[in-house]
Amino acid sequence: MLPAFFNKILGFSILALLTACSDNSLQENKVPVDKEDQRKLGFGSIAGDDFLTFGPGKKGKSGGTFASTVNPYLWRASLESINFMPLASADAFGGVIVTDWYVDPKTPNEKLKITIFITDQVLRADALKVIVYKQIKMKDGNWANSNTDPAVATELENIILTKARQLRIRSAN
Repeated sequence: MLPAFFNKILGFSILALLTACSDNSLQENKVPVDKEDQRKLGFGSIAGDDFLTFGPGKKGKSGGTFASTVNPYLWRASLESINFMPLASADAFGGVIVTDWYVDPKTPNEKLKITIFITDQVLRADALKVIVYKQIKMKDGNWANSNTDPAVATELENIILTKARQLRIRSAN
């Protein structure tokens, strides 16, 4: 037990030493950039100055800001539109929603998976992209990828956009 403890202390000491001796010369040679240029280039935080807002300067009730870089109406409408499917992951910061495979009881030999990308804070059609994956069950019991009609993804995009507009109108009233 004692050697493992000393290994941890040694590791932390080396990490602290490397951090303390880091080269600051890159910071000294920085070209000054004004706040507006930083915002345009995405500096200021991991994803830009508006990283933790639903728009510039909107504060929460507690004085903090809300976390998201995507349109909140598109995000909520997307989740509501696919709420019957199991979610594999949902990343509000990156604007990506991925479902797990879903088998409709009406078509047990077919399963679907959906990926939704929300790419902007503005509520508009080009801020939304839906991809639908489909697999069919083969006679041997294995699943095989199948082509999906592009109209299915377009129809889901239209459903999400309509629902997002309705949410926005309701929140304005």
